[in-house]
Amino acid sequence: MVDEEVVIRPMSVDDAADFNHVVGVVARERRYLRFIDAPSMEGTVEFLQQSIGAGNPHLAAVVGGSLVGWCDVCRHSFEIEAHVGRLGIGLLPEWRGKGLGKTLLDVTIAAAERLDFRRIELTAFSDNVRAIALYETRGFVREGVMRAAALFGDEYRDVVQMARLAPDLQNRHR
Repeated sequence: MVDEEVVIRPMSVDDAADFNHVVGVVARERRYLRFIDAPSMEGTVEFLQQSIGAGNPHLAAVVGGSLVGWCDVCRHSFEIEAHVGRLGIGLLPEWRGKGLGKTLLDVTIAAAERLDFRRIELTAFSDNVRAIALYETRGFVREGVMRAAALFGDEYRDVVQMARLAPDLQNRHR
C-alpha cells in the first residue's frame, strides 16, 4: 500500500478543521464530489456533531499525524429507511492509487455493518471509472444512471447510483 504508517481511526469533532481542509481540496477539483467547495467551518462542526452523535461511522485516514482522507456512512432519517446509509469518501490527490481508498472503504463498510446498516448507497460521476471499479470489487452494484444530473460550468455530467446490500439481502434481491 504505502511506505508510511497509515492509521484508520474514528473521526471526532476535533478533526473538523483537517476534515474541512481535505473536503475542500477534493471538492475544488470539481471531479469527484457533488459540491464545489467545503462547507463553512461551522457547518463542518455541526455536521460532525450531528452525524457522530447519531452513531454513524466516520473514519479518518491519518498518515504522519495528518488527516489525508475520510470515509463515512450517514444513516437515512426516515424510519422505513433507517437500515440505509449514504457513503461518502475522499482522499487528498497524492494519496490516491496507493490502496488507501480500498482499505478505508473496507474498514468503513465493516463498521457500518456492525451498526446494522443493511444497504449502503453512493453516487459517483460516470467518468470516475477507477472509483466505480473499486466500488464494484466491494460488492456495490450499479442501480441506475442519472443523466446530466450535475452541471459544472458548461459541462453536464452523468451520475451513477450504486448500492451494496448486506449478504443475506443480496440473495433475496437480485
